[in-house]
Amino acid sequence: MIRLLFPLADVLQVAEHAIAAPEHKPSFSNRLDGSTPKAALWFAGDTGLYLMSNGLPAQPHPTDTNRLLVVYADGYRTSVAKHAVADEIGGDDFCEVLPLLDPLPDGRILHTDITGGVAAGATHFIIEIDPEHWQFYILAAGNPEAIR
Repeated sequence: MIRLLFPLADVLQVAEHAIAAPEHKPSFSNRLDGSTPKAALWFAGDTGLYLMSNGLPAQPHPTDTNRLLVVYADGYRTSVAKHAVADEIGGDDFCEVLPLLDPLPDGRILHTDITGGVAAGATHFIIEIDPEHWQFYILAAGNPEAIR
């Protein structure tokens, strides 16, 4: 299993962009089934492993307008780093949609978890992946227990 850590304050920044955006980029699934995209984080793996907003207009990087703002997992900023964990995540590039305002299967609202985590002093958004499944949660500040 790999455990990816994303700085929570940075995740909040891209989440807020997605929510405030007037439109949202469709995912592959949206294109296939004709559904309307909603505010979401995209968990992507290509040149590294990162989270980004699906909001349109896209969120530019604050210091390099030739790039979009993404939040990399600690230690996973390159294709080489992504491919080093191919056994856990698969070798292909991917994009998983994490809805921000729609209830997750367990009833949680991801945006509520993120904003509540930041307010409580939590430091990281965590994604854990193994070949069979993956999960995500907020890491409580100074405590290895998750805010779920």
